[in-house]
Amino acid sequence: MTTRMKTLTALFAGCLLWSVTADAHVRLKTYTGGFTSSQLTEGCDSLCTGGPLTGGLAGSLYWHMDSMESTSDPNVVKLVGVDTVTTATGTLSGPDYTLWNLATGDFVDVAIINQGTGAFAGAHGSLVIQGGFDPAAGHGTSNYVALLTLPH
Repeated sequence: MTTRMKTLTALFAGCLLWSVTADAHVRLKTYTGGFTSSQLTEGCDSLCTGGPLTGGLAGSLYWHMDSMESTSDPNVVKLVGVDTVTTATGTLSGPDYTLWNLATGDFVDVAIINQGTGAFAGAHGSLVIQGGFDPAAGHGTSNYVALLTLPH
């Protein structure tokens, strides 16, 4: 084997080893649990909800609506806002998109997690919440699944 071929082989092996170990400092983690929400009025200039999270992200969730749009179904609205999850070890937040059936209370909500602090510093991923929220009572129950990429 020539010196040039040995060098190229060594470089290729080094790149392959680096690519295999480069993601060793990143981990993908799934969290699941429940969420009990209530409408909040204090300090809110639009529609806000919040309440306790149970399960893997035990703590609390606060949601603030930025906009509401009608859809082709007169019972369903599209909400855009921001989710903030606070746990004992850090916070997660990001833009949030919801489809909510006002007639049944059923909703599905997807947050794009793009900020984190504490144990969640550098985290990104998604938080999906599905459940029901009664607009007349101002309360709801739901379940969540969060899929987060954590840098450590």
